[in-house]
Amino acid sequence: MMDMEELEKKWEEELKKRQQSQQSEQKSETKEEMQKTANWEPVSESVGQPSEGEEHMEEPPDEVLLALLTIPLEVSVEVGSKRITLEELFSLKPTSVIVLDKMLSEPVDIKVNGRKIAEGELVVVNDRFGVKITKIVSPDERIKKLKGTQ
Repeated sequence: MMDMEELEKKWEEELKKRQQSQQSEQKSETKEEMQKTANWEPVSESVGQPSEGEEHMEEPPDEVLLALLTIPLEVSVEVGSKRITLEELFSLKPTSVIVLDKMLSEPVDIKVNGRKIAEGELVVVNDRFGVKITKIVSPDERIKKLKGTQ
């Protein structure tokens, strides 16, 4: 079974491949339009293709990608936290109030499987809590946190 770091790397690689594929499709459409309207001929179709002797990375089969996309993840929103002693924990009762470390105006942390991936604002939607994403943690920041360098 893959650990979170490997899963995040595979996810990032897949996102990059999809973005490159979309860009390639857009370039292809643009090239076709230019050929139709201006009788433009491309110099070479092999630009950007690996030459002989270069290794070509194989794309993972669609089944692998589909399997990754169906993995259930736990999404949680952390409003704040507070460190208390065991004595304070045992003295809590139904009317107790725990004052958290965040101000009301500060963004909440959005976590997936316990790891922060974004920040947001609390909202109410049809009498339910929701969160509006205001910032997504960059993949580089997430990897740094996984490695413990930050």
